[in-house]
Amino acid sequence: MFKEAMIFAAGLGKRMLPMTKTLPKPLIKIRQQSMLKNNIAKLLDANFKNIIVNAYYYPQKVIEEVKIFSPIVKVITEEERLETGGGLLNAIKKNCFDHENSIVLLNGDIYWIDQDYKSLEIIQKLWNPKKMDLLLCIKKKNEFFGYHGNGDFDVLDTNKRYSELTMKDNGSYVFTGLQIINAEIIMNEKKKIFSIKDYFTKSSKRRKLFGFIDKNPWFHIGTVEDLKKFENKFT
Repeated sequence: MFKEAMIFAAGLGKRMLPMTKTLPKPLIKIRQQSMLKNNIAKLLDANFKNIIVNAYYYPQKVIEEVKIFSPIVKVITEEERLETGGGLLNAIKKNCFDHENSIVLLNGDIYWIDQDYKSLEIIQKLWNPKKMDLLLCIKKKNEFFGYHGNGDFDVLDTNKRYSELTMKDNGSYVFTGLQIINAEIIMNEKKKIFSIKDYFTKSSKRRKLFGFIDKNPWFHIGTVEDLKKFENKFT
């Protein structure tokens, strides 16, 4: 089973000000551990052998945060923000991955609890690169703690472990920030700066956008108020 991943930690975290005035958002601590370290720990527990982290905002702090995980975890410092797609393509072009066809991607500021099973193990078992461009971990929007948006997707079959996704405004499901990509789909991208989300619609039209509905608790820590609500309820 493929064991390579990239964690996106190059964002500015503006919605978490003033906490992020001099601190990258993934370094904010939840239950005494930064979100970034929490996600790395999950990957290491799943026996991942190569983990790439990109950094832009206060990159030295990201480097210091993860140096204890060297050499499995490596940091790429970006001179300009490349967004998720540009960041991944940049890492591929720098030969950071041994295998480029299947890579687990995590947003650096996501947080979940492996209560019923290990989400990373499930998404890997369900991955089928012959059938899928992308496999997203999704959550019902009314079960996603701290989520205030309208929703991103609907699923074609709620009875299956995974389902083809359709893009929909005010959909019932939302992307959690954990996904697997067949990186071949971005290899011919001409833009230097772009988001992987740009490919959600493209893959949906190709009927190669899939998702699995995760039953584990997920927490959207988007603002300082969300963090306070989480701490009051769960710590």
